[in-house]
Amino acid sequence: MGDTPSIGFTIRRLSNLLRRKVLEMTAPPEKHDRMSETAGMVMGFICDRWEQEVYQRDVERVFCIRRSTASRFLIGLEQEGMLRRENTSQDARRKRLIPTEKALAIHAELVKKKVALESLIRSGISDEELETFLYVAKKIEQNLA
Repeated sequence: MGDTPSIGFTIRRLSNLLRRKVLEMTAPPEKHDRMSETAGMVMGFICDRWEQEVYQRDVERVFCIRRSTASRFLIGLEQEGMLRRENTSQDARRKRLIPTEKALAIHAELVKKKVALESLIRSGISDEELETFLYVAKKIEQNLA
């Protein structure tokens, strides 16, 4: 590799820094401190779309996770009282994922912190630089998928 920076190492460093900053900014209140980071992101995805029909398959696709992993997160969220599943009229095998009031309240708190974090991440980055970064990140994602 020589002097060329490693893309994988750079992504890993950014991931670590982002995780650390997220934990610093969103020190969890007692009511949701047992939820994992990924479960929190899954719950956020569902809460952001609570008026739409969201299914386990959507979670699997968006987070690039296997059915068993998605199922484990969703069962945990259900047990925590954050999520309920509801039959749909179109297909009895598919269950719509619906956030509870508890989940929506916690999500509202976290959205405010997410906006502040996104602002921090974007500081000093032009629209053009951001567009280039997102373009390259998408290509990397496609290469790895």
